[in-house]
Amino acid sequence: MNWVDEICTTLGAAGLNVAGIASGHGLDHILPGCRSVVVLASGGTALWEAMCADLSAHPAHLTDEDHPLDAFVARAIAAADPNPPPSRRWVRCAAQPEAFVDFRPLAHGAGMGWTSRLGLLLNPEFGPWLGLRAACFTTEVLPVSGPVVGKNPCDACPGHCATACPGAAFVEGRLSIQKCAAFHVRSDACHGRCHARLACPVGSTHRHGPLQHHYHNARADGRRRLAAALKITKDSRHGVGPHWAQWASADESKA
Repeated sequence: MNWVDEICTTLGAAGLNVAGIASGHGLDHILPGCRSVVVLASGGTALWEAMCADLSAHPAHLTDEDHPLDAFVARAIAAADPNPPPSRRWVRCAAQPEAFVDFRPLAHGAGMGWTSRLGLLLNPEFGPWLGLRAACFTTEVLPVSGPVVGKNPCDACPGHCATACPGAAFVEGRLSIQKCAAFHVRSDACHGRCHARLACPVGSTHRHGPLQHHYHNARADGRRRLAAALKITKDSRHGVGPHWAQWASADESKA
């Protein structure tokens, strides 16, 4: 088993259960001589369940961290690849990343899915319930796993997501982050849930559970619910994000 397979197997057990390889062309600013990128994502509930098990065993992993999921992924990577050589570099898709990287084109290049009306990657198995979490940049030439095979399900879909959206945040059939965020600012109708994402029929058996979904959509309240569910009583930190007010005023052309 080579190092890529070993690392992906180890991280898969930690919930980073979707992996692909993209070309490293044009990424010398991330890693000089970069030729390939191993992209890691979490599909469905596996990463959430692994994190919750870890928090139950180690409550400080919640109480000491502003971003417990990011911290869990960082620990998982450190355990899987404790001493990476100079020929590779890890970057997480996190609130405080090691470097700024647009993970979306990497995921497309790795064949992990199509672009959906929601703006999220639409994975053949997990649908929109896929979270891009990390990438390993390497100077080694690895076989690219993309692009994804088959037709984008959105092409033949009547638009269940757009119909379900209470904020009418879809413009010409695609979600406008600015309109979505603006609706969150003025209404509680989508507090803790995304009706549009829940309406997508692709990968529906892998939908996030109520607590996980609430956490990702309303982290301040979601963090309190998570601590209560795990019976962690000494968490004085506040959940951070999503930043609806900031996104509502953002220029989408620069996103």
